[in-house]
Amino acid sequence: MRRALCTLALLAALPLRADDDPAKSLQFVEDFAASCVSRNGVQIQVKNTHPTRRLRVWLDRFHMGVATADRSRSDLAPGADPEPLGCSRTDTGAQEWRVVRAIWLD
Repeated sequence: MRRALCTLALLAALPLRADDDPAKSLQFVEDFAASCVSRNGVQIQVKNTHPTRRLRVWLDRFHMGVATADRSRSDLAPGADPEPLGCSRTDTGAQEWRVVRAIWLD
């Protein structure tokens, strides 16, 4: 019994493989959408870079460094086009998105 507990403790201490951390398969990309360029910004998009696994991500939006009440959830398929989030700038200032949580769907 003691040996089994030690083995479990050692396994729990091992680092996760990169494949086990879905946040490592998220990538923010930029696109030069006309509506964003007109505000001196770019369109921010999020995509899944994993070749085979689907993931779900929750993102919080920040405007001028301050968290807003906006939280989005997206299901991202492998190899799919990036999902648009919004412009990096609004009429009143910069905005960004931060990952709150990411999980594998399979």
